Amino acid sequence: MSISNVYRAVIWLPILVPIAVIASVHQFGLPPGPNSVRGFAQVLGFSLLYGGLPYAALATWATWWVGGRAESEIRRLMYWAPILMLAVFVPTALIVGLAVGQFTPWSAVALLGSVCIVALGYAYVGLALLIRRAVGPKVVG
Repeated sequence: MSISNVYRAVIWLPILVPIAVIASVHQFGLPPGPNSVRGFAQVLGFSLLYGGLPYAALATWATWWVGGRAESEIRRLMYWAPILMLAVFVPTALIVGLAVGQFTPWSAVALLGSVCIVALGYAYVGLALLIRRAVGPKVVG
């Protein structure tokens, strides 16, 4: 698998992981409760619900952008990706709040979402690095 294809695949982790975790929790009927896998699945579900559409737009662009780039450029984008997601998500949440006449709750969504985006975003970056190491082509040099 080429380096570009590895990165093209891992770009979609923030969409694929929540779907897989939620499906697994549902399939295995895990009980609800604090500090449980089900609680983690709920956090991922909310990330997908609120951030899924803005992230899908960013991921679509990034999937296209990766083609023909050097790995160093791709990694630079990957390290900046959570910050780019903030730049997409926060205005989107605030515009939705203005559009529906509920600015205060949606500004809270923007604030809480920002914290989650940074935490989850860099967790996904770490996972992407692990996947790159495991399945990507070996770098000779």
